[in-house]
Amino acid sequence: MHLPFENFSTVEDFLENDAFRTWVTKRRPEDQVYWQQWLAQYPEKRDLYEQAVATFLVIQGKQVDLSDQQVRDRKEKILAHIPDSFTVIKPLWQWGRWAAAAAVAGLLIWWQLGNSTIQQLAIFTKKVDQPVPQNLWKTVKNGTGQSLVVLLPDGSSVLLSTGSQLRYAKQTTSNLREVYLQGEGFFEVTKNPVKPFIVYTTNLTTKVLGTSFQVRSFDKETAAYVKVKTGKVSVTPVDSPDKPVLLTKNEQLSLETRTDKVVKRAIIPAKETSSTIVDQQFSFEFTPVPDIFAQLESSYNMPIRYDRQLLSNCTFTGQLNDVPFSEKIRLICLTIESTFEIVDNQVIIHSHGCH
Repeated sequence: MHLPFENFSTVEDFLENDAFRTWVTKRRPEDQVYWQQWLAQYPEKRDLYEQAVATFLVIQGKQVDLSDQQVRDRKEKILAHIPDSFTVIKPLWQWGRWAAAAAVAGLLIWWQLGNSTIQQLAIFTKKVDQPVPQNLWKTVKNGTGQSLVVLLPDGSSVLLSTGSQLRYAKQTTSNLREVYLQGEGFFEVTKNPVKPFIVYTTNLTTKVLGTSFQVRSFDKETAAYVKVKTGKVSVTPVDSPDKPVLLTKNEQLSLETRTDKVVKRAIIPAKETSSTIVDQQFSFEFTPVPDIFAQLESSYNMPIRYDRQLLSNCTFTGQLNDVPFSEKIRLICLTIESTFEIVDNQVIIHSHGCH
């Protein structure tokens, strides 16, 4: 397969690529994994990629095989009539949503009927044109020099290591919860069996329903890994899409990126040298709440503001290992009859104290 690189800068670059056309036409699982990884590596090219997919679907019409020359001929005709403001509704990997773009629907009608004029097409698109959301995804880049907590819309949290980047949808409207990671992050995922949570990296794809785990995959490093703290995850190497590996509590999968060698083993905490949060336990028995807040502040690098004197008599008993950061705070506050809010990347506790 001829694979595209970062120099793809036009719709034509995609349309003339055999791998891209095979993916859009046949939609093979192994191709889907590759293109998801490619988008994770080049998120700035997503809009261009989506325009190329929509354009190719119009060019192909009734799903018939086209020669290279036919693709070029139809491409030139279609691109010549795409308005300057042409946009495509973000798909969130749901193929049926491509047709939702009014401009594409208009072009498809014009192409299939064959005898529609350009003026009729302009009238059609003008009537049905609706504002298209432009910023459905958010990218967080951590250049702070320390780990950073990222709170996701579904309540999940990610402790994003310095030098890493996370891209996620601002709203959880699709059947999947998808994020794109470059670097390292510790994930604590809100349980939702009907909406799997998927982490895409350059080398590995990790799928979970609700658990805590760490993923590390830096482009310049020769190894990538997934470590599971609680629950179960399914990890699939990008180069072996048909060979998923199931990991459970205290298990790790390592991938040697140069040789594609995969190793699954048990995690031995005493020998681990990576982020200590994977090994750290959040289990408490009548523990003073100020001590718990101090541990959470240290582990997540998230300031927690509260009146220490008011909470000096408050204690908490419970196990918080498998819940996201904000849920940890909520459960503690529920126990001590307090409330909280997160403002400017810090937690503020409102409480009347414990008696």
